[in-house]
Amino acid sequence: MTRWEEFSEGLAEQLASLAAGSVLIIREGGQASRFAQFLQSDESLEAELVGDHYLDPALRAGEAGCRLIAEAGWRLPQDTVYGHNWWIKLPWPSPSDAYRKLAGMTVTGLRDGLRITGPQALVYEAWDGRRGNRPLALPLLGLTPKS
Repeated sequence: MTRWEEFSEGLAEQLASLAAGSVLIIREGGQASRFAQFLQSDESLEAELVGDHYLDPALRAGEAGCRLIAEAGWRLPQDTVYGHNWWIKLPWPSPSDAYRKLAGMTVTGLRDGLRITGPQALVYEAWDGRRGNRPLALPLLGLTPKS
């Protein structure tokens, strides 16, 4: 099993267990700004993948990367609710295969579309917006929390 496969499995499990009000941001460590983020509400899980609009030219997905992201199932960036980010929304609760699909879409977006070399390059931030932004530990991700 590859590190991306392990990350995908852990991400699917963590997404399925997020409580309403939870926010998760997975980003590159350091100064780079490529990320995926998730917001669990009472009705849905909203996910976003950064769009090229916000990235330095060298970090953009470009035409080929955008095609891979779209083929994975992400909805095209629009200048509306999600700004210029790719997005998708799952009803809550969703079956476990929907979380696995979303985790796979996230891996495709980060690895293939945005060319991040591996999950070892990622960190995460997570908090509970309904409980004073209390930090959330999400060990199944296999990532280091952002310090």
